[in-house]
Amino acid sequence: MLNDRQVEEFQRTGALFFPGLFSRQEVAVLQRAAEETASRPGPNVTPEMATDSVRMVHGSHREHDVFANLCRHPRLVGPAEQLLGEGIYVHQSRLNYNAGMGSGGFDWHQDFATWHTVDGLPEPRALMMTVFLDDVTPANGPLLYIPGSHRHGVIDDFEPVRDRNGNVLMRLAERRLRVLVEDGGIAAGLGPAGSALIMHCNVVHGSTPNISPNRRALYYVNVNAVSNRQRTFKRAEYHAGTDFTPLQPVADDALLRLAA
Repeated sequence: MLNDRQVEEFQRTGALFFPGLFSRQEVAVLQRAAEETASRPGPNVTPEMATDSVRMVHGSHREHDVFANLCRHPRLVGPAEQLLGEGIYVHQSRLNYNAGMGSGGFDWHQDFATWHTVDGLPEPRALMMTVFLDDVTPANGPLLYIPGSHRHGVIDDFEPVRDRNGNVLMRLAERRLRVLVEDGGIAAGLGPAGSALIMHCNVVHGSTPNISPNRRALYYVNVNAVSNRQRTFKRAEYHAGTDFTPLQPVADDALLRLAA
């Protein structure tokens, strides 16, 4: 359970960081699953803009037991239910691979801008829960975010851009970015593999390309309140989940059991 200080911090900044939430042994299980997932071709696998290396894999919790268990892990489900005040379901899972040597990078955006416009989520009652599969340092393209930007609500100053698979991303206009940074500054999600960062779906975030030789992989478990389920169904299931059954937590040692 989150304490009062953590709840207040989330309400103020839109983010909570949990260093080393998962052990190195659990991280090893997740890393193997990520490599297996990224090696499978399919429409849910997005290449980098300039190369054929993997940029993103959507929906792997529907294909791999490890990620199915991660999405239902009590260390994630418990805080999410507490922050949203009700049962949750997986709106989207996403493996973000950033292989290094110039790969990766995402423009500043709000995830809810897409979820609301494209998927029809009525209200910003959703969370992005990011698990670090690698050590994340200032040098390998960490996730950057603007603390408190969720308090600005749904920002309408975005322009749509598309990646190589045609996925719609909403890029924040520069003039609005300057205002938000003046208000909240910029923070970086840094920490050892196994750490987790929980963010409000309206927090503006992005990342720079990773020009180091060290990989930076993140796994996103993006959950939505059951009562806030999507209203339109324009995208494939791996982009926007339509199983609105409330998540039932697995055992705390579920990932380690899969290593046996």
